[in-house]
Parts: sequence; structure tokens; C-alpha cells
Amino acid sequence: MISALVLAATLWGGLEPGPHAVGFKHIERYDASRPYRSARSLDGTPRSGERARPINIYVWYPAEASRETPLTFGDYVDLVANETRFGAITAEAKQRAEDSLFAAPLLNTVTREQRAQLRAIPSSAVRDARPVAGEFPLILYSLGSAALAHVTPEYLASHGYVVVQAPRVGAFAGLPADNRDALDLDTKLRDMDFVLNVVRAEVKQADMRNIGALGFSAGGRWALAAAMKNPDVHAVVSLDSVMLFNDPINEAWKRLPSYNLDAVKVPVLHMVRTAFAKQEDPTLWEAMRYADRTYMLFEEPMLDHWDFQSVGYATSLAGVRANDAQKIATNFETFNRLTLAFLDANLKGKSFSPKDQPGIKVTHLAAEPAPMTVPEFLGAIDEDGADAAIAAYRKLWKSRGTPPVTEAVVNVAGYNLLLGGRPAEGMKLLALNAEVFPNSANVYDSLADAYLAAGDREKARELAKKAATLLDADTTLTPERRAAIKTSIDTKLQ
Repeated sequence: MISALVLAATLWGGLEPGPHAVGFKHIERYDASRPYRSARSLDGTPRSGERARPINIYVWYPAEASRETPLTFGDYVDLVANETRFGAITAEAKQRAEDSLFAAPLLNTVTREQRAQLRAIPSSAVRDARPVAGEFPLILYSLGSAALAHVTPEYLASHGYVVVQAPRVGAFAGLPADNRDALDLDTKLRDMDFVLNVVRAEVKQADMRNIGALGFSAGGRWALAAAMKNPDVHAVVSLDSVMLFNDPINEAWKRLPSYNLDAVKVPVLHMVRTAFAKQEDPTLWEAMRYADRTYMLFEEPMLDHWDFQSVGYATSLAGVRANDAQKIATNFETFNRLTLAFLDANLKGKSFSPKDQPGIKVTHLAAEPAPMTVPEFLGAIDEDGADAAIAAYRKLWKSRGTPPVTEAVVNVAGYNLLLGGRPAEGMKLLALNAEVFPNSANVYDSLADAYLAAGDREKARELAKKAATLLDADTTLTPERRAAIKTSIDTKLQ
């Protein structure tokens, strides 16, 4: 029998709703660039049906008030059966999916009666409710099951955010959802990219220039990876994640082309239990030197990993860990409120200054001034012109005492303009290089090419002679590079 207390309980606990009602939308899209199911059976028979990778996308958004019945916890559980396939799902498939979900640690202590109680609890989201007008910051939520984490997306949506999530799916059919290898990591990052592309095209409320990334467990790495790659990500939240574990998966991550801790230039909030903190490598946290970092250690020993998702609190409503119910509720409300406050500060311009509180220790590392990156420099040339890029270069060079980008980058940029119909700007960049690196033979040879292209052969010969006098003493060159530059110089001096 389902108790009246459970039916009356809210999955939000004491969390304060925002000014908006909450809508929920389920989008099913195939990523045709990645096959998910094999083309043939083992006997060579071609398989029928769609083989592209299925991506379910869950969207929570600010909505108009509705009289429609909200989703229940059970409705979110039923979505698990759809995570690798689209279309109608049988009752048997739903039951298998539910059994699989409740086989996870902590959840495997939930009895059948408690499951029924959980399934009946109403949420705050109404399926396909009418969206309110306007744009709202986008939150890219950790890949995973909506059944485990839907309260945080609902809570954020009520406060004026669009929140998107997709389930964790193996790289191809038959693999587990989390295979913990390089292929799986790359697959998850590509799934997140696909989700963003779908949202850009189909969710008009989402402000794609104002994104927060939120990661739970393994999702901490994925959230941080989003900040490394996407300059529109302006905040990262880690909920009891493995973001700072220096394990084999982290080593695989380091080998990906996009991995670069220096590229994380946005505020990062890391909330973690002591049990996970003991496994972390603090040098990874310190290495994010251009990010403003807030580390919050949750010291209560009874906290479980799932207590940083809504399912931890939800199970307590059904009677699991009854003796610790108050501590679980307090933790649930605390991490959600901190998440909202942090996102409000960094996506909406509000303030965030957390202090130590009972059971939570706060430390803060301020960001160092970030250097100019190659994409920023080249982007400035492309969008604003060489003069603007050179002015920014000179300002940083003067303040830092070192060139903000390398000789090679400026050289490539100069030739790109020289050969791309903007020769005057290309010459300015190559002249800057000669000024900054006066002992480099290559910069003078390159500048000679610019004058040669402009028809000034005399000036080109003069610069080629300068390059020749520097060539033997230039210790930065490999033998092959030195020979190539010498050939270029000799051609101009003939």
C-alpha cells in the first residue's frame, strides 16, 4: 500500500521554485554520421532498419502554467527503456529497464513496495507545456538517466534556464553504457556535441552563447571538456565527479586533441564528498590556472554518491536510509541551491561568495590572467582585421614581457593573408614578426616574400640578405628547416 505521506511528498523537498512553471520535451534524433548497430549478422545477412546512433534528448524549460498532469517519478523511469531505441516500448521492456536501473548501488536496496511508492510521486514538469517567451541560458547537464537526476533540471528551469540531457549510451550496440575506455570517452564527448547542435536548431528558448556545463560522476570530465572546446561555455559545475581523478581514463582523455587545462578559462565549482576527494590529484585542480575555482568538500561521512542526484533524496522519501533522512534532505537542498547560485552568478551576473558551513569546507583559487590563444589571435585577424589583432598583441607583449603567440603562428597568419587577397595586412603581420623575433632568419625570409609579392624586388633582396646573415647562427632550426630557408633565400638572391 502506498502511504499518503509519500504521495503528498514533493521530490523537491524544501527547494524554492522559481517564477516559471516547468515544461519537459523529449526529442529523438539519429546521428547519421555514426553507425550504432552492425550492418550484417554473423552469417552475413544484411540487417534491416535504422542503424544510425540514436540520441534521446531531454529538455526542461521555463513554461507557462498548465493544468495538465505533471510527470511522475515512474514516467522518468520508463524513459530508460527508450535510451537505445526510439518508438513504442512494451511493458516487458519497461520492466527490464526498471529492474536494470534499480540494480545500481544504493538503488538495489529499494524494495518492490518502495519502488511503487517512488513511481507514484509527482514531479513538477509537464510534458510539452507551452514555453514562455524569451531566451534563457542553456545548461548542458551530465549525460545520464532522467530518472536519477530530474529534480535539478526542473529546479533550474523554474529559475529561468533551459536544461538538456541525453542518456549514457555505449559506443555501439552491445557495449555497456559506461565502458571506461578512450573510445567510450570520445563517444560521450561527441554525443554532447550532437546534443548542442540539435538544441541550436530546435530549442529556440536556448541562448547558445550563454552555456553552463554540469557534470555528475564521470560527467565532470565531460563538462570540463565542454569548457575546453566551446568558448560559449561560461561556467562548469561538478557534482561529486571524477574530474580530478588521475586514472587510466584521465590518461586517455589527455591524449585527445581537445584536452587542454589551460583552455579552461571559466569559473569552476567542484562539490565533492570526502570519499572521492581522497582519490583526487590536486595538481589537476592547480593546473586549471586560468579558471576561477571553488572547491567545496562535503565532509558528512554517511553521504552516498547518489546523494548528489535527486534519486538519493527520492529513495529516502520511500523509506531507504530512514535514520539519515534529514541529512540526505539537507545535502540535497544544499547542492541544488549552490548550483543555482553559482550559475546565476556566472550566467546572469549575480554574486557568488560561498562560506564554510557545518560539514562543508570551502577553498578558493583565483584565476591568473589568461594569455591570448591561437584561436583568439587568428579569430581577431579574421573578424576585426590585422591592425586590431596587432594592437592586442602589442598590448599583451608589453604587459607580460613575452610574445603572446609564437613566431610560427604569426608567420602562418601572415602568409594566409598574403595568399588570400589581403597582402597589405599580411605584410604587417610578417613585419611584426621581424620586430619581435629579430634573430630569426625565417621571419626576414618571410617578410622578403611579402615585398616580393608587392613587386618590391630590391627590398625583398635586402631582407633576404639579412636572413642569410642570421641563418647559420639561428639555433632554433632543424637541419631540414634550415635547408628549406636557405633554398628560399638563394632563390631571391639570384
